[in-house]
Amino acid sequence: MHGKVNPSLIYSVLLELGLGVAAVALGWFLGVNPREHLVPWWDWKGILKSFALGASVGLGLAICMQVFSLLPIRSLQKLDRMVQSQLKTLLGPMGIPELLLLSLSAGIGEELLFRGLIQGWWLSFYENPTMLEALPGILVSAVCFGFAHPLSKTYIAIATLAGLLFGVLYWSTGDLLACVLAHAIYDAIICVYWKWSESRSQIR
Repeated sequence: MHGKVNPSLIYSVLLELGLGVAAVALGWFLGVNPREHLVPWWDWKGILKSFALGASVGLGLAICMQVFSLLPIRSLQKLDRMVQSQLKTLLGPMGIPELLLLSLSAGIGEELLFRGLIQGWWLSFYENPTMLEALPGILVSAVCFGFAHPLSKTYIAIATLAGLLFGVLYWSTGDLLACVLAHAIYDAIICVYWKWSESRSQIR
């Protein structure tokens, strides 16, 4: 951490965690527990399993997104420039520990809301939903996730695809912690890689 805490970090972390608090409150009203499929803290084997699964998905998604961004498609190149500008403005003053904290907060808050509450509410109508039965909940949570990242139309589409991946992961495993970790690890890889690239460019 740098000498004093970055106000934008505090705001961003509180906003992300606030989504999780809102999900729990709305879940209470709707009769859905967004935290139901979180592995308890004392289940170390379960946590390790969730971490392995989440790390695999998060790393795989980060690699795919990096490869995707290199394609010679005009909208993707424009998006990349826009994202770089946004990252520099919002995350530039933050150090790596702060970026990791923000990534974890985003994973917790957003997955509690989009997978735990929205998708979980739909899944609660079925005992063991098939893919076809689960699909509406997966799609709605993914679209909501996409529109929660309104940087551009292309970015909304990409975020929606990521939401679909997290949704299928949640349906297939019933493991919300794996989704939280996949989301957090993906964000952390992207942010830390960007920070490293920025520091190298400044040295040159």
